[in-house]
Amino acid sequence: MRMISFDKILIVFLILTGILVFLPDVNASENSCVDCHKTLTPFIEEQKRFNQIRIQHLERNAECSLECHEDRVRQLATANFQQWAESVHALKGVTCEACHGGDPKQATKEKAHIDFKNITDPESPVYYTNVPKTCGKCHSQELDNFENSTHFRKLESLQLAPTCTTCHHPHTFTVLNPEDFRNSCGNCHSIYKKVAPYDIPLKAEDMLRKVNKLKFNIDNARQDIFWAKKNGTDVAQAEKYTDNALKTLGELAPMWHEFNLTHFEDVIDSANSEIKDAEDLVKSAPVPTETAAAPGVPGFIGITGLISLMAVFYILRKK
Repeated sequence: MRMISFDKILIVFLILTGILVFLPDVNASENSCVDCHKTLTPFIEEQKRFNQIRIQHLERNAECSLECHEDRVRQLATANFQQWAESVHALKGVTCEACHGGDPKQATKEKAHIDFKNITDPESPVYYTNVPKTCGKCHSQELDNFENSTHFRKLESLQLAPTCTTCHHPHTFTVLNPEDFRNSCGNCHSIYKKVAPYDIPLKAEDMLRKVNKLKFNIDNARQDIFWAKKNGTDVAQAEKYTDNALKTLGELAPMWHEFNLTHFEDVIDSANSEIKDAEDLVKSAPVPTETAAAPGVPGFIGITGLISLMAVFYILRKK
């Protein structure tokens, strides 16, 4: 194998160094990202201005984030659409005009937005105080319960109380988890905001955990009833108790919107009491663990013993 001499390596190194030294400076205005996206995107004047900011950053070797200097209105609209596309509303076919108004059958933006009200307009269906009525067009039971709450009365009189989108964030419409309530309710019910009672966030969190516990208890009771019925136990009354608890569970979501935690807890405790009654009726019924062998048919151990005995007799006769 031929060895490359040190002189040759040095010559190659000097040539490469010279190439690097004499390379012309790269002009940031010729950045391929910007150039390409200018031709691909119908930039509005505001976006063109942001592009110039990007170029200036690149010329100063400053890092440039596209998220900082893009069209904020377009970014917001895209994010809203993405959130809606992944929501239950999208699955159910509830589209933009159901909440925002407008005419989705029109082909142009101007015609589609006729009579469209901005969110800051008190006549807009998504204006803060109008949101309950808008949501109530579909969620009528939740609206009925919400209108019986202290929150709704304060919203009507002071316009300083929670509304639907306080808990169910717009465009995602997700239901809060128990641990979320500590922060959500704590935005108002805290010693800092001076909105009493201060322990509401912890109570709300606890109530939602009790709901999940009730679901667990109902599932366990239904399994126990299934096996008791298999064993010939009369489970009619136990099923009635469980059905009542299941019906109560289905009514808890609308009832929650009254924000009467004392009443809410009483209802959950009553449902759990019925589940306990159902369990008491079926808990003595044994749960089958294995299938009994058919009578008169020897098992594996019996057959093995019989074969062993025959082998002993055979050996003795041989002797």
